[in-house]
Amino acid sequence: MKLKHFMLTAAFASFILTSCSDDDDMPTPGTIGIATTEDSYDEGEGTVGITISTTSVNAMDVTINYEVTGTATEGEDYQSLSGSVILPAGETSVQESLILIDDTEVESSEEVIFTITSTSNEEDIVGANSSLIVTITDNDSYPFENGILVSHEGNFMQGNASISFVSDDLATVENDIFKTVNDADALGDNAQSMSFYENMAYIVMNGSQKIEVVNRYTFESVATIGGPSETDFLNPRYMAIANGKGYVTNWGDGSNPDDDYVAVIDLETNTVESTISVAEGPEKIIVKDNTVYVALQGGFNQNSGVTVIDATTNTVTTTITVGDRPNSMQLDASGNLWVLSSGNPSWTGNETAGQIDYINTTDNTVTTTMNYAVTEHPGNLEIDGATLYYYSGGSVYAMDTTASILPTTAVIEGLNFYDMAVIDGKLYGVDAKDFVSNGSLEVYDLSDNTLLASKTVSIIPGGIYFNETAAR
Repeated sequence: MKLKHFMLTAAFASFILTSCSDDDDMPTPGTIGIATTEDSYDEGEGTVGITISTTSVNAMDVTINYEVTGTATEGEDYQSLSGSVILPAGETSVQESLILIDDTEVESSEEVIFTITSTSNEEDIVGANSSLIVTITDNDSYPFENGILVSHEGNFMQGNASISFVSDDLATVENDIFKTVNDADALGDNAQSMSFYENMAYIVMNGSQKIEVVNRYTFESVATIGGPSETDFLNPRYMAIANGKGYVTNWGDGSNPDDDYVAVIDLETNTVESTISVAEGPEKIIVKDNTVYVALQGGFNQNSGVTVIDATTNTVTTTITVGDRPNSMQLDASGNLWVLSSGNPSWTGNETAGQIDYINTTDNTVTTTMNYAVTEHPGNLEIDGATLYYYSGGSVYAMDTTASILPTTAVIEGLNFYDMAVIDGKLYGVDAKDFVSNGSLEVYDLSDNTLLASKTVSIIPGGIYFNETAAR
């Protein structure tokens, strides 16, 4: 449960009340105020006291009438109110009770507006503003907000891909949430990656040739784009959002180096509206404003470029040469692009060194290149503030974005990460173990490089995504 506080606006209105010793006496002016003790109220707090007071003492009971309006709903967010209170003779204040209803619905903060409309002595209200606004905040949450989502490839052709949720405090793990929420037989084959846009999550299913669209906070199914019998995708890999559209990399047929493309998705209709032909092996994809950068890893072969697409025209503007097999990219605080390439592995018969390239996105030129040893094949480039992190040879290395040479000492060693992510000073890595049994999520505190938690997840965990708190 979460409590958000909002400003409560209290306005004081002037009224004329009657203060008399008998029915023939003239009324005496007084000032009525309406107030509460707190700025805002959680819906679970029960009863809110509304104080209506006057600066004058009245010899007779005075009925004060009020109107209740606002975005909160009577009978759903608070119990019904009578619309009037009696200020007893000789008293200067009276309490009205606003009784809040604690429901289970996730909703935005809502307002109850009290407006005094008249008094029983029928004197005119003095002053233009006679309202008090009480804000009710929600204490409910969606089941999968404010935590970590882990995508699992599952075993090839087994249809056992899945998504796990790990709470932000690392206390709770829920596996296979798509299947559970939607009462589905399976998510599909090979969950390659996942992307977010507004309230939606897009799960790219490589083996099933589709994208599953779900609400990212409830994981309720929204739509399916493509599928094994459709022609929308051919070995889809990763997705990014630009200019209100989804851009999905596709390797195409592994035997054909010339059929690779980026599919453009209309996110309103959840349909593929066009494709953009690119060179072989489009893999990771990242967006700056309306410019799309696609790493050409090579798919089933090898490649060494980053293709640039203008998302306003959906045309390729240039391809930047980088190292062999670019596998990950990050934008720094200046909006410039870092590209990490692993180099060709030894099994290709043409082993090459990995390298990291720094690209000025103003003119899309490489300004800095740092080379690894021929036998080093780094991957999983991440950024947190001004620090870059990458994985190589079972270790994680860190370097400042202003560095001109590569680090020689690892910050954490003895790892077996299949993928990793860094956010807010914590390193999250997934270990696929033997690729048959359940894997694990490992979390390290980068302030002292200590292990915070190790959580069992599902089969072949391959992606880590941070699901923020939903907008209210």
